[in-house]
Amino acid sequence: MTNELVYLYGGILILLVLIMIQAMASIGNRGLNWGLSNRADPDPDTVFEARAKRTVANHVEGLILFSLAILTAQAAGISTGLTGMGAALFFWGRLAYAPIYLLGISHLRTLAWAVSLVGSLLILWEIGQVAFGG
Repeated sequence: MTNELVYLYGGILILLVLIMIQAMASIGNRGLNWGLSNRADPDPDTVFEARAKRTVANHVEGLILFSLAILTAQAAGISTGLTGMGAALFFWGRLAYAPIYLLGISHLRTLAWAVSLVGSLLILWEIGQVAFGG
């Protein structure tokens, strides 16, 4: 397994943890009976619960782009120092992003998000170099 795929696996694990945090926040706000129900007419989200939902949604968006880039690179047999660095930047940026967003630290959140985006862009760059002979 390449390092890029290991980082993809790590990104999936981050998503799993975030989903669990979001679920616990919802059940903590509304109770276990609501969590086991069909969830009709929920109470308004708490600040943390809403932030957890946005963190999950943002991670899913980033993970889709990253996953497609990694899987495209793998299918094309592309695994370079730059794709490895991109995968590491994505993973560590997202690992930092999650608690920063959950805690509501705005400016640092944007920096962590940008680091993860740069990681995905590096992988896409390498794919473009191979695909278009750059």
